[in-house]
Amino acid sequence: MLGASRDRKGFSRDKVDIEAMEQENDRDLDHLADRVALLKNVTHGINKEVDDQHKLLDNMDGSFMSVRGLMGAVTDKFRLVYNDKGNKRLIYGVIGVATVLFLVWYLTRR
Repeated sequence: MLGASRDRKGFSRDKVDIEAMEQENDRDLDHLADRVALLKNVTHGINKEVDDQHKLLDNMDGSFMSVRGLMGAVTDKFRLVYNDKGNKRLIYGVIGVATVLFLVWYLTRR
């Protein structure tokens, strides 16, 4: 590069070097564009997954609210049955029989 003309800052004005740098910049820009497109696709996928998860959570919230209402009704009815003294004995008997049956099943399984 002894014979190449230089500007005030000392850079070569050799046309071959400038074209090579422009080609390298173009390759780098193409590579960057590919990476940006890939990142864009990934972010769109993440966005779609987040939207799907939000819809699922909204549906689950509605389901839990209906189950909560049903459970509240069941506990209210159970409380009415439990408050009757005659029914307390029946409930304790059912729990006792269920416990004994479970223990027998567990011991015979071993």
